[in-house]
Amino acid sequence: MAVKLSREEQYGIMALVDLAYNLNGGPAQVRQIAKRQRIPQRFLEQIFAKLRQANVVIGKRGPRGGYSLAKDPSDIRLEEVMRALRPRLQEDNRTDAPALAELIDTVWSEIEGSFHSTLRGVSLANLCQRAKELGISDADTADSLTAAASAASSGLSAAGTSASNL
Repeated sequence: MAVKLSREEQYGIMALVDLAYNLNGGPAQVRQIAKRQRIPQRFLEQIFAKLRQANVVIGKRGPRGGYSLAKDPSDIRLEEVMRALRPRLQEDNRTDAPALAELIDTVWSEIEGSFHSTLRGVSLANLCQRAKELGISDADTADSLTAAASAASSGLSAAGTSASNL
């Protein structure tokens, strides 16, 4: 069973890998990333607003403006990106839950903990390295970058996959 990413999550990761992969010292404009990755520009602007609010990217206004990473790619973990983009699930604080429901909740919490641990182990730098290993010379090929992101997410869903394999 594969981990399903929302379009927002997938596009956000793709855009961040694009930024990290194409670091030129200056900010990249949303329209450039949107064009390279075939992401609707308005949607990507909304994604970057969330990423900026979570201090994953820095926005700079003006003619030479755009977005750049707030930290080194090796310091930006997928867990941080997912927290910025994934809506918070509301906890169900039932006190009258049957024993089996409590058991399932406990097991699900353990699975989520394992998932978050794996996300903490994967950085943007890891994804850029994986893209290089897949032969992607630069991030201007959306299909190749999507394949790298898909490979990373399938690696996350495999039972027992460690972050070092990504």
